[in-house]
Amino acid sequence: VSDWSSDVCSSDLEYRSALAALVRKVYGEENIAPENVLAVAGVAGGVSAALFHLRKQRPDCKFAVLEPSYTYHSHEVERAFGRFPTVIPALGKDAEPNWPELKRLVEANEVHGVIVTNPLNPTGKVYTPDEVQMLLGLADSHGLFVIFDECYLDMVFDGNKHASPFMTGLRDNVVACRGFSKCLGCQSWRCGYAISTPSTLLGMMTMMDPLFICANWTQHALGEYFRDHTEDFLEHCDKLNGLLQDNWALLSRAFVERFGWEPLQPQGTMYGMFKHSDETDIQACERALRAGVGVCPGNVFFGSVTSPPKCTGWVRIHCGVSREKAEMIARKLAAAEDDKVLGA
Repeated sequence: VSDWSSDVCSSDLEYRSALAALVRKVYGEENIAPENVLAVAGVAGGVSAALFHLRKQRPDCKFAVLEPSYTYHSHEVERAFGRFPTVIPALGKDAEPNWPELKRLVEANEVHGVIVTNPLNPTGKVYTPDEVQMLLGLADSHGLFVIFDECYLDMVFDGNKHASPFMTGLRDNVVACRGFSKCLGCQSWRCGYAISTPSTLLGMMTMMDPLFICANWTQHALGEYFRDHTEDFLEHCDKLNGLLQDNWALLSRAFVERFGWEPLQPQGTMYGMFKHSDETDIQACERALRAGVGVCPGNVFFGSVTSPPKCTGWVRIHCGVSREKAEMIARKLAAAEDDKVLGA
């Protein structure tokens, strides 16, 4: 199994070698070699490959997601196992992941796998090293299969740092799925990568290959870029994170002044959340639409994807826009007519 990468996937060796070098230099993951990297069709492709790999090993596996969670994760679990995951309700006024409940379910043998997003869409939370170590501890003590969706890995700011799940070694039951669709704005390229042990990646590749045949040809351009221009990538991410923070500062003030919503300071990602006081999340979105802007209802990230709650009290905005567009949105909110005139 140790040489699976040279026998089966030699065509993407440049890409995997470049990424192994990148994570060693940028994230300090010195124990990652090319055989620990699998080219996948975007982060979603990596998550699905990990789920199907586990289904082949353990078809009775029960998965969980923690509120707030990315909608597609529940659908990906359902496609792989034929049933939706257990949804673990969030804690507190800031919608924190309910780690104690996850731990209880794992120790009770009611949950055997979990998908966690770090940094977290939609709240922008960045997991602490203790939280990551807690998940790894459950992987070691109870065999919990942990899939880290790290799509926003390079969007961490405000003094926070990404805690790697590989600093204490690699595990067969721990997979991290990463990509560049957000930080480099290349969503349609479908170029991501998964990190784990060679045996787990071989199982994932076997499940993925009939669906995707191979990772996109654009991996070769990215491989060359990361190999020869790592400093440019780092400079780009630094400027991007500055833009995201500046846009949040501008837009959060505009939304607070316009609607009186309570902002939740993000630690990463390209999003920001607000607490609203409307009867439903959709009503809050309609209020924003009447003022000329679009926002995302919070209920898509909570509860069952087949019957989401009507009101979580949350809405989410997107800060990944140009400074000029952010300023235009702020001006539009400042100039909007009163809700009473618009029939709210």
